[in-house]
Amino acid sequence: MAASQGVRAVAPALDLSYLEGTIGYAIRRAQLLIFADIYRVFGQDAVTTAQFSVLAVVADNPGANQSDLALALGVERPRMVPLIDALEGRGLLVRIPSVADRRHRHIHLTPEGERLLSGLKQRFSVHQQRLIDVLGPSDAKRLLRGLRLLATAMT
Repeated sequence: MAASQGVRAVAPALDLSYLEGTIGYAIRRAQLLIFADIYRVFGQDAVTTAQFSVLAVVADNPGANQSDLALALGVERPRMVPLIDALEGRGLLVRIPSVADRRHRHIHLTPEGERLLSGLKQRFSVHQQRLIDVLGPSDAKRLLRGLRLLATAMT
């Protein structure tokens, strides 16, 4: 029976000692597990981490345009369009043409978007607390500080 038919393939015992000693590999492995947990927490709402990020940033910055969102979130501008299209298609946000420049659209959450984001944030805080519980508060702060340092130093 193939793995796709319900049998989980067992990875061979490979030597990963070189990769496991690297920061990038450790971050990627942690990211995969963290994202899987977020998707489980978000459940039936079928919201991706990128969509959640867009909703959260728009909530805190009503009227932002998609170029600014893309830059702030580190998303390539062409990838931002389908993200916003999907959220708009679900009735979670709207694009309002700028009075000053009709080429620009100001993005705002709809009342439905605000309701959904509120629920997602509550569930996300449970996920966040689970991470803090694993690391401990001081290590969680230290990790976040180190990751921010890497993100700013590597740009």
